[in-house]
Order: sequence, then C-alpha cells, then structure tokens
Amino acid sequence: MAKVNLKEIPWDIIIPEVIRAFSPFIQGITWLGLSKIDKRISALNNLIAIAEIVPTIDLGLPKGVVLAAMYDKTNDALDMINKLAQAVGDLPGDLRNFIQDMVDEAKEEIEDIIPDLPEVEVQRRKPGESWYDFIERRLRETGFTFPGGLA
Repeated sequence: MAKVNLKEIPWDIIIPEVIRAFSPFIQGITWLGLSKIDKRISALNNLIAIAEIVPTIDLGLPKGVVLAAMYDKTNDALDMINKLAQAVGDLPGDLRNFIQDMVDEAKEEIEDIIPDLPEVEVQRRKPGESWYDFIERRLRETGFTFPGGLA
C-alpha cells in the first residue's frame, strides 16, 4: 500500500474547490433555519419560490437560498395548485380528482422522506444585557451545562 505524503497534496487547490462544492448546502441549511426562526424570511420565501419558477425571472440569489425557499414552501405550492384546480369551473371532474389525488400523494411522500423542522421561538436580549450574559442566561434556561462551567 502506497503511503501518501500530506505535504505533497496541493491543498491550495483542493480546499477552495471543496468549499465551493459545499457552499450551496451551507447556504441552504442556514437560510432554512433562519426562515423557521423569522417570519419575515418565511414570507420572503413565498416571493422567491414563485419568482424562481418563472423562466424569465432570475433574482440572482445563491442556489442554496433558492433551494431552501423551495423546500420551505413546497406544501404551500401544492395547496395553491389544488385550490386553483378546484376553482377553475370548466375543468372536468375527473381531472380535478386526479389533481387532488396527486397533491395528497406528493404531500405524503414529502413527509415520509423529509420530516418538517419545528418552529422555533426566538429569545431576545433584555435591554442593557450583554451578549455574554444573554448566552449564559439562555444556556441556564435550556439546562445546558459545560463540564467545567463557563470560563
């Protein structure tokens, strides 16, 4: 078995490419987490999800943000498609039922594959409270303890 000398690996080429490859995932996870915490970002996801579907509109957002917005609003989009199909008066009944069944099936498959993230209540700093005191208070409230205590 050949031994690899770590000094011979071109890290200056490899590390930037690895970061470039994983940055959409990091952006997406961060954006999805923020959208679960802040209702304004969740509302912005509606705009992003609708605008990015239209081929002539490009918001120029990072791929990870668009992916997270689409994931966050998938159920809403399925509901909108179903309501639109039910609202169209001259649509045959069989087609309405088919769309309803497809939406229900898609929702079940999505829930089976990827469970939804829970909503998070945001705690804010009290007026005049330092960041250190805020973090220490939140750790105490959640029951988290450091093995050696806070330094």
